[in-house]
Amino acid sequence: MLIDFHTHMFPPAVADRALGGIIERTKEIYDIDQEISFDGTLAGLKSSMKETGVDLSVVLPIATKPTQYRTINKYALESMGEGIISFASLHPYQDNVDETLAEISASGFRGIKLHPDYQNVYADDEKFISLVKKACGLGLYVVIHSGEDLGMRPPFRCTIERLKRLLSSVDEERLVIAHMGGFNMWDEVLNELINTSAYFDTAVVSRYISPEIYKRIIEEHGAEKILFGSDAPWEDPRETYAFLMDAGLEEEENELITHKNAEKILFGNN
Repeated sequence: MLIDFHTHMFPPAVADRALGGIIERTKEIYDIDQEISFDGTLAGLKSSMKETGVDLSVVLPIATKPTQYRTINKYALESMGEGIISFASLHPYQDNVDETLAEISASGFRGIKLHPDYQNVYADDEKFISLVKKACGLGLYVVIHSGEDLGMRPPFRCTIERLKRLLSSVDEERLVIAHMGGFNMWDEVLNELINTSAYFDTAVVSRYISPEIYKRIIEEHGAEKILFGSDAPWEDPRETYAFLMDAGLEEEENELITHKNAEKILFGNN
């Protein structure tokens, strides 16, 4: 069983534009040629899953503007089924946060995705912290982008220092911190985050993190708090999986990371 806990897809009408904009910015800012593993559509994701051996994908949409949440969450609901589970999203600065969170919970979503850089809000902003606390209080899980973002210029809005302030105010056990705790900030992750109860995911780090640091984070944080995630289409899940297997973990640890931890979040009663 392989559950990819961190994927993205877009409605067909905007997929090319959405992916193209990120690819252009990454090339312009960091001179990196981003490759994609599928075309960014729901159909493309399902086809990619068959090719890569992924049994279940968790889609993480992002409401980049306060007005986008309704359209995004409607499409997320319509997309679920046939191996697809989607989280919802909303913006910390929209007017009706309480009402929207209640709707999200009532609709059966297991969680929400937030991205401080794309949403132009710092992770320790009072409204951001308040949203996360309310979401956790409703039993929702919250996936948060952390660290650098190859499609954005600094300053980055979710540094480890800011994330620590957030963690001190919310239910850590309901947080999933993307990119092994903080993309390209892994020394700080080791020093500041491995004693927390938050989950980390493995999304799109294999080309940028050293195998030694990768394995050390897993071992010191605990395999029971790591979720397999590729960030597809930004990384092919086969690449993510191969990197994990090369870490030389015990079979039980690999099973926790590749599906058991995700099953607890997605299908458990907690």
